[in-house]
Amino acid sequence: MSDHFARPTPYSQFCFFKSLSLSLYEYDWYNFVECWQAMVAENAPIPVLRLNLAPFFGNSKRLLPVFDRYMALATVDPDFLSTMTTVVMSTPLLIKVQAILRSNSLFSVYVDALKLDNQSASHAEVMRCVQDFLAQLPAPICLRVQRAFAEAEASDSMGLSNTTLDMAFELLHSDTQLYIDFLKTLQLNQTRNMPWHTVVSKIKTLVLAKKPYTWNDVDRFLQQLHWGHFQQQYYYSGATAAMAYNEESSSSGGALMEDDDELVMERVEGVDYVIDKLDDMELGTELESTPQGSHQKHFPPPGITQAAEDSPSALGVADFSEMSISE
Repeated sequence: MSDHFARPTPYSQFCFFKSLSLSLYEYDWYNFVECWQAMVAENAPIPVLRLNLAPFFGNSKRLLPVFDRYMALATVDPDFLSTMTTVVMSTPLLIKVQAILRSNSLFSVYVDALKLDNQSASHAEVMRCVQDFLAQLPAPICLRVQRAFAEAEASDSMGLSNTTLDMAFELLHSDTQLYIDFLKTLQLNQTRNMPWHTVVSKIKTLVLAKKPYTWNDVDRFLQQLHWGHFQQQYYYSGATAAMAYNEESSSSGGALMEDDDELVMERVEGVDYVIDKLDDMELGTELESTPQGSHQKHFPPPGITQAAEDSPSALGVADFSEMSISE
């Protein structure tokens, strides 16, 4: 494979999708992921994938040439599409973990531990690598990362919004370990089909053992949750939560915090967002390799013809039309 089609690292892919996600409204990022998943599940041709996802780059047009190169690479390397799909699905949680670690070197080690580009890696192998990584962290930072994991799992399995998760954390008086145990137990209703009253009983035992004075409020919260009184979301988004983690880190002066100069403000097509210097360097490498002027005028990558773009119906785009970016 030529250097032109050299596969970007998972870290570089994350930088790319992070930049895209932070240029979108949260619900549009959700639509992007849903659209991506649906087309990959249907084994849609790469031109169809590209054509349906391109509208999501309206706020970040500078990323579109990079996306085109990614699509061209996926055309000749099917494994790369699998890796990209994994990175897309992992991006919100990666954003949150990056905000907690506030260390480019540590975050790079974490991304490597996930083995995102190793399709043959087993779940057990990945978990061992992640646990080895967590063991190297100071206890407070490790606990916050574990909290992020627990929140992502609860959101994925139960559709809990960040607001609902924050409410639960506050009800437990910000006891992080109790909160993690609470979320893991709460999911048993979904993951193991455990009866709701049994789940509530287990949670009651946990709460009474550590924070008995909070039980009445927690019990009321569980009743409201069971009857659907809380607004829920169907996809976990790490961007908003990452901002909260940055604020929390700034106020607490955590041991792993780096200077604020490590964060660089950029403006992309009128959308302000925060991007790390290492992110910028990784993404900059991608952008610099794009021919001059390609950010001003789009040229389809190999395998995506102009005729295909002019005639979307010929590619079967109608199958995914309802999943396009929201108005």
